[in-house]
Amino acid sequence: MTDIDAPSDGYAFRVPTLNEYGIPVRSGDYWVGVDLAAKWLERNLEGNRRTSAVRVRRYANAMTEGRWKLTHQSIAFDEKGSLIDGQHRLLAVIHSKTVVPMRVHVGADPSTFSVIDTGYGRVASQFMRVTNANIIKGAARIILFAEQCKENGGEVAHMHRGTFDNDVIFETVDQWPELQEYAAAASRIYRACGSSSTNMLAVLAQASRGSNPKAIESFSEKMILGEDMSKGDPVLLLRNRAIARMDRSLSYRDKTVLYGTTVKAWNAHARGEKLKFLRFIYDEKSEEGMLPVSAGKGSTGMREKIPEVY
Repeated sequence: MTDIDAPSDGYAFRVPTLNEYGIPVRSGDYWVGVDLAAKWLERNLEGNRRTSAVRVRRYANAMTEGRWKLTHQSIAFDEKGSLIDGQHRLLAVIHSKTVVPMRVHVGADPSTFSVIDTGYGRVASQFMRVTNANIIKGAARIILFAEQCKENGGEVAHMHRGTFDNDVIFETVDQWPELQEYAAAASRIYRACGSSSTNMLAVLAQASRGSNPKAIESFSEKMILGEDMSKGDPVLLLRNRAIARMDRSLSYRDKTVLYGTTVKAWNAHARGEKLKFLRFIYDEKSEEGMLPVSAGKGSTGMREKIPEVY
């Protein structure tokens, strides 16, 4: 058995034997590189949905960083050899210049194209029956925003409601099980002090993958109970902002300020640091220790970079 045929994660991958159309003669799990991906994309149906640059970039990053895993989702060709699903994954292979394992389905029923093209229709209907579904979906959108900011070197990305397609959002929910795990805590924090549950959930979920996830319990308890805090406690500063309704989300700019201050408070708490004040410098009109709730006319834009969750 050659290295390329060797089992990986319980699966055996191989190089496909191709037919006259350049696609595998049978379904299976195969190694797919740049040349194959480009060849298969030439078989793409004209009516296939538009591609999402965000999704391609996320897939490509996973491939480059060695995080790509084989899943039940397949590269699908119909009986005529036309590509009906998998264009984002194939584009990601080209962008990342990697060779990754892919499940390939040959001879798929063309009538399934309409289901595939809608993207996550069944997943969405199942998900919306989950407790705190709307909070989880909103938090997933914020995580996508944070990922874009990170790719921009910390520069603020847009956080408009329509920035991300639903299929990308539901895919993010699937990749972040921590969103469901911490949704109840985020809701309790909102009921206790008014801090946005979607924003809080996005930060808690990322914190669970950070450097000090054990600090989440004490952070949440302080936000909920408002106890065991002294001057300079970052959680106290964040909670006071929420109670004073300084973090109410009126626009995507306000949401950016809210996210930035929440991440700063969490990072300081996780590191055991005190803060003199909690602010996120929005524009030249921002004053020491205080931020405008709304940017207003004449705003010069964000000055401070979005911090990563510690």
